[in-house]
Amino acid sequence: MKHRKSIAILLTLAFAQSTSSYAATFDSVTHIHGAHAFGSRILMATHEGLFQFVSQNNMKPIGEDRFDIMGLDSFGSTLFASGHPGPGSKLPNPVGLLRSDDGGRTWKSVSLLGEVDFHFLEVSGVQIFGENAIDGSLMYSKDKGRKWRKTEGIKFSDIAIQSGSLGRAIAIDRGKLVRTSNAFTTMSKLSFKSDVTAIESIGKDFYIASKNKIFRSTDQAKSWKEFKSYKSDISDISASSGILVVLLPKEILTLKI
Repeated sequence: MKHRKSIAILLTLAFAQSTSSYAATFDSVTHIHGAHAFGSRILMATHEGLFQFVSQNNMKPIGEDRFDIMGLDSFGSTLFASGHPGPGSKLPNPVGLLRSDDGGRTWKSVSLLGEVDFHFLEVSGVQIFGENAIDGSLMYSKDKGRKWRKTEGIKFSDIAIQSGSLGRAIAIDRGKLVRTSNAFTTMSKLSFKSDVTAIESIGKDFYIASKNKIFRSTDQAKSWKEFKSYKSDISDISASSGILVVLLPKEILTLKI
C-alpha cells in the first residue's frame, strides 16, 4: 500500500512499556494508558477519561464520564472500554466491559460490572479478547462481550484477530508470533526473524512492529514485507480503516492507509 501522507506530531512525553499498556504524563492528564486509532482520529485512554489527541498541548476531552480507561478498542463506530470509575461515579469498581455508540460521549455496561478490569482489549466483529488484570487470565467472547470463556496461564502482550473468522487470531508471546484457530485453546508458532512488539489487523491484512520497522502481510501472515522504517524503535501501533498510528519514544506518527 502506498503512503499518501505522513504526519509527524512531536510530543513532550515518553511512552513507558508495561505488559500491555503505556503510561505517561501529558499536561493536565496524569497518565495516558494508550493511543487508539478510531476512524481518522487518535483517541487517548487516560486516567481522567477519554480524550481526542489533536496536536501538542491540545487534548480534547470526550464526554463527561471521567473514568480511568485501562483498556480501549473499537470495531466500526463502536468503542469498548474497561477500567475504574471516576470521582463521583455510581459504577462499582472495576467497571467490567463498557461500550459507546456515540464516539465515547456516553457509555453503557455490557457485562462483568464490578468483576473484571481489562487492561487489554482486542475487538473484531462479535469477538473480543481481554486480559483480566484481576487474575491475569485471558478472556474470550464470541457474542460482543455478553458471555465469556476464561483461559488461565496465557499472557500475551498483543493480539490481532483475523477478520471474519471465529477464533482465529495471532498473538505476541514474549516477542514471538503465535497463531490460533480456536481462540488459543491450542496454538502454533509463526516464524519471524526478530522479536515483535505490536501487531494489528485491518481487514485481512496484518501489521507488526519489530524494532524500528513495520511489516505488512497480505496473505494471512504467511509472508511479511517491510512497510515503513523509523530512526527509533517502535513502542506500539494502532490501526483503523483510515490510519495507522505509530508510537515512538517521543512522537506519535500517523500514516494514511
